[in-house]
Amino acid sequence: MSELSIVKTTIVAVMVNWNGKAYLQKSISSVLRELVSHHGELLLIDNASTDGSVDFVRENFPNVTILEMGKNLGGAGGFSAGMRAALQSKKCEFIWLLDNDIVVEPNALSPLLDCLKTTSYAGAAGSQICLYDKPDTIQEIGARLTPWLGGLQQCFSGQRRLTSFEAAFEVDYLAACSILIRRSCLEQTGVFGDFFIFYDDVEWGLRAKREGWSLWGVPASVIRHQYSAIKPIIAWREYYRKRNRLALLAVYSPRYGGVFASLIYLAYLNYTIYFHKWHSYPDLYYAYLWARNDALIGRMGKRDLSSLSSAPVKVNIECLADFDEILLDIGEGPGEALILMEAIRQSKPNTIFYIPKYLAHYLKFINIQKIHLLDQHQYSAVILGKNYKLKSATSALTVFCYSDGNLIRISKIDLLKDVAIRFFALLTALSLTPTQWTVLLFKFKRT
Repeated sequence: MSELSIVKTTIVAVMVNWNGKAYLQKSISSVLRELVSHHGELLLIDNASTDGSVDFVRENFPNVTILEMGKNLGGAGGFSAGMRAALQSKKCEFIWLLDNDIVVEPNALSPLLDCLKTTSYAGAAGSQICLYDKPDTIQEIGARLTPWLGGLQQCFSGQRRLTSFEAAFEVDYLAACSILIRRSCLEQTGVFGDFFIFYDDVEWGLRAKREGWSLWGVPASVIRHQYSAIKPIIAWREYYRKRNRLALLAVYSPRYGGVFASLIYLAYLNYTIYFHKWHSYPDLYYAYLWARNDALIGRMGKRDLSSLSSAPVKVNIECLADFDEILLDIGEGPGEALILMEAIRQSKPNTIFYIPKYLAHYLKFINIQKIHLLDQHQYSAVILGKNYKLKSATSALTVFCYSDGNLIRISKIDLLKDVAIRFFALLTALSLTPTQWTVLLFKFKRT
């Protein structure tokens, strides 16, 4: 069924899909099970999938309405199209946004409805999001914006699943994995901004709060999400993350940090640009450069990033034959470190690995054995990524640099060169940032 005129129920669930056929059987089945008791309806927004998703849904779920967009609008564009379609029905009172890689647990919808119905100024309510394969571990239940730098502090992330008796609580942001939105809130606040992906739901939540609505995390409503804590750093994803966060901070200043939060983030982004430029990492250099430049001129939405590489790396590990205790300090998140560790273990299964303590939180989301946190003894080798801690560089006599799938043995002179690059990248960032920051604030305060 494809005519939007059939949307005549009080609850419309909106699910965005792009090549997610592998998830749709379990995902859609669980959503429809919840909707049937509330006489709700599911609207699938398809962003020009090429994996047969649309035909699969038509064949297996004939009661699901499908809206084919004809091109990939990203999560932001897809959800916005679904919101507009749902609002066409005068009977629609609630819009339930859902990712396509989730499973809704039984009785997940009723607590969200109860929260909105019992709190007059509640604009949206979000579920307790747990891991798909580790249902007792929480991914998040909304998040709060940190008061100084405007970062996202996810509520209960990595902790044990809360019981259904826990009370709902206010948050600053709800993930679009599962948000139930009151119609009057959506009509006043508007649909998602033109972010394509990343920070679209964050910006919407902050906009709703600015309009006087509140957002609520509801532990009694549980979904499970195919969340991965080990994704590698990919240039095109970094572009959207950096551009969208800089734009977000320019518009929504945190409580105490104020406009200076965007100044600090812009300085950090400038430092990152020149660090990658002088280290000859072209893909990330251009991703960060374009992210900054587009934010400064207010260019949002989807950008053609096809020139940036997104190919998976192949790790050469022959040079590690003589080492049995390895410290991994890749420095740009856990993904690179854990992918590298798994590659080494394929040929050296008895290797003992250590990671810095700042990555300890991510161990709650993965099932990897024989990995330890940094202690104080000397290791047989240390592998450094782009943003390692200086302490790690002195933890072994043999030091390797990891970049784009290659392990290269480096000397103390190489480490000194790296320190020099960091220093001059910082000086460059400090010199460029004030003028650019003025342009950024002028642009976004006018729009």
